[in-house]
Amino acid sequence: MHAHRSWSLAGILAFLLLGAMGVWNARLLGQTPGPADPATLERGQTLYASKCAVCHGPEGKGDGPAAFVLFPRPRDFTSGKFKIRSTMTVPTDADLFRVISQGIPGTSMPGWSHLPEADRWALVAYVKKLAGLLGQPPPEIVPIPEPPPPSPERIALGKKLFTELGCDRCHGPQGRGDGPSAMSLKDEWGHPIVPYDFTIPGRMKGGSTVRDVYRTLWVGIGGTPMPSFAPLLDPDKTWALAYYVLSLAQTAEAAQPAEETSTIEAPYRAGRLPQDPLDRAWSQIPAVRVRLRPLWDRKELIETLTVRAVHNGQEIAFLLEWDDPIQDQAFLRPQDFRDAVAVQFPVRNGETLETAPSFTMGDAQDVVNIWHWKADWEADLRKFADVSDVYPHMAWDDYPFQKAVPVASRGDRPAQAPLTAFDPTSLPGWKVGNTFSNPRRTSPVEDLNAAGLGTLTPQPPEDQDVGGRGLWQDGRWHVVMVRRLQTRSDRDVQLRPGETVPVAFAVWDGAHGDRDGQKSVSTWYLLRLGR
Repeated sequence: MHAHRSWSLAGILAFLLLGAMGVWNARLLGQTPGPADPATLERGQTLYASKCAVCHGPEGKGDGPAAFVLFPRPRDFTSGKFKIRSTMTVPTDADLFRVISQGIPGTSMPGWSHLPEADRWALVAYVKKLAGLLGQPPPEIVPIPEPPPPSPERIALGKKLFTELGCDRCHGPQGRGDGPSAMSLKDEWGHPIVPYDFTIPGRMKGGSTVRDVYRTLWVGIGGTPMPSFAPLLDPDKTWALAYYVLSLAQTAEAAQPAEETSTIEAPYRAGRLPQDPLDRAWSQIPAVRVRLRPLWDRKELIETLTVRAVHNGQEIAFLLEWDDPIQDQAFLRPQDFRDAVAVQFPVRNGETLETAPSFTMGDAQDVVNIWHWKADWEADLRKFADVSDVYPHMAWDDYPFQKAVPVASRGDRPAQAPLTAFDPTSLPGWKVGNTFSNPRRTSPVEDLNAAGLGTLTPQPPEDQDVGGRGLWQDGRWHVVMVRRLQTRSDRDVQLRPGETVPVAFAVWDGAHGDRDGQKSVSTWYLLRLGR
């Protein structure tokens, strides 16, 4: 049982009281946008094309090239319906600014707080143009009264209302998102949608303070089956229901803060870099907790990745660590999926967070370099696995590409014995240098390039120059990647002491079927190499 399940009612009430003291978006609601003049709209259109269109589509219809790998689907702005708002109708400018700045918890919508404020307001203006909201009078904000203090009686009333109002039909009797209607829910565009699991803290799309929940209950979530309960509830009952659904998490974890850009420091250390993931030298390197967002929503998510980096003037090494209770290193059967992690850089020098390409694998104008560690490749370094390892008693015939019947099929050969039994000439993938087909693994890391979705390409064998090692221990992966700062390939990111480059990360969880675009990703961070 998780430790947070032992929280007392008094502790829960104290946490809820802290939430009640929060103020919805107070800082953002106090800001006002500049005028939506032609120059602002042009700037917003440019930013939208480079940052947003990959998911939301060039015309804002939710049909961007990345939409097919996203669940939930990206919002269709042209419908004029928005999930998160502080009004009964359409969002205010501050609502849009907040979502653009902070993202939406538990979804693939990232925060863009690293963009200058003026750029974010320009995006607000352009999104309003796509939605047909420019020139409309500002909507009336729903007033939120002062919340009463939480109490056992108020939570008990909320529990009663939860059943009476039918919340359990979607969210389930214990609020786990598993009600009888859960599997049949769709949004207004016909896309499947899942009800929120209230036992998971900090992922409510509209915010996770009691004021946020009150507002969501009052205005609903646009375009989804979540309705407004304003016609059925008075403020007292709304507070009671809000306190109850927050109590289901039984945790003192506060709502997630605004996403802020972090810099990953890679200090200079003379001498040999640590190659072992458990080397004590790593404890002397500063760590950064990178926030990950799922491209495919589910309850069990990998939400953080701990990153350390260090260089010695010649090479750079990363240590990447994340929690994963199940070790997935098999990748031979159709139903098998591997654990993996990747590091991504723009290839072009001089990129900043503002000018970096799309973090969704770059774009046609700006190629990215990706270092992809694979758990099954790590296992292959110890003993290359083949189908005969999974089905050791299968019958087979001799084929021209076999020089001799390998004893490997009986599962009793040394690690490299079967390789001498195959002729690469009759195995075209291996012959032409496909890194997936080469049984002679020298590294668990593949060096790749991409210029947008669907363009992922391995570098030639002679340029596969990223080394590494991964170790799974006590429910946690520890992965080291090492490469020279400067390489001969123009497909590689070139790193120099004293410089700063954007860097992004992705993690795949094989136990939950992650593969290809089904993964958790970060937006761009900054990697600063010390002198």
